[in-house]
Amino acid sequence: MQKVINEIKVFLQGDSNAQPIIFIHGFPFDHTLWDDVVKQFKDHYYCISYDIRGFGDSEVGCGQYTMESYVDDLEAIIMQLDLKDVILCGFSMGGYIALRANERLQNFKALILANTTTTSDNDEAKLKRANAIQKIEKEGVKPFLEGFFTVALTKNYQKEHGEKIQLLKEKVLKFDPIGIKGGLLAMITRTDTTKSLEQTPPTLLIEASDDEIIPSKTMEELAKKIKNSHYVEIQDSGHISMVQKPQEFVKALQTFLQVI
Repeated sequence: MQKVINEIKVFLQGDSNAQPIIFIHGFPFDHTLWDDVVKQFKDHYYCISYDIRGFGDSEVGCGQYTMESYVDDLEAIIMQLDLKDVILCGFSMGGYIALRANERLQNFKALILANTTTTSDNDEAKLKRANAIQKIEKEGVKPFLEGFFTVALTKNYQKEHGEKIQLLKEKVLKFDPIGIKGGLLAMITRTDTTKSLEQTPPTLLIEASDDEIIPSKTMEELAKKIKNSHYVEIQDSGHISMVQKPQEFVKALQTFLQVI
């Protein structure tokens, strides 16, 4: 089932009376990043995924996004679907959204945070994203995307799964560049959410051993700041851990969901 809420394309699978889980994809993907994961949970949970504004089939608009506007969209989805005791599952940029939503709304049953962090961009990171926006404006999305995938997945995976990676690239290349630049801008605007970890509900933190985007042991350090935390490191995986190690990723979620 599909809905459009606040110009956002939302995808619903499972029994609406079951425990709701909202899956928030990372940059620069769309909701289909979660397809293999959702298949494993839709028979027992109400699985909601959506295309973040500017990505997939959601509206692009002016592209002047902020992290706050992304959270506004998430809040609109929760309110219109009348969801209670939601579990948020956010990957990378989706984790930034989940963390800020937890800080603002403070009514979630649990969080699942994969390959993400609470810290805002330092000056070096802001300049890097600004340069990426400028590069996309001059050269288009393709060169930027080639560089992104070089660091987002391990070299071995890139050698062995070229066809799958190409499909991911082709999907992203269909998105409006305005939305992709808007995503970079939104990440520049995010605030530091570290202090909010003191009021965080039960939280699963998933890290990848070979993640070149989120520094090693970032999630482990975050887990130490959360009273009811569960930490998992997926071995031999790069940043996009649910793609590179789907079985291990699903197992981590299943184990966590059984104990909360």
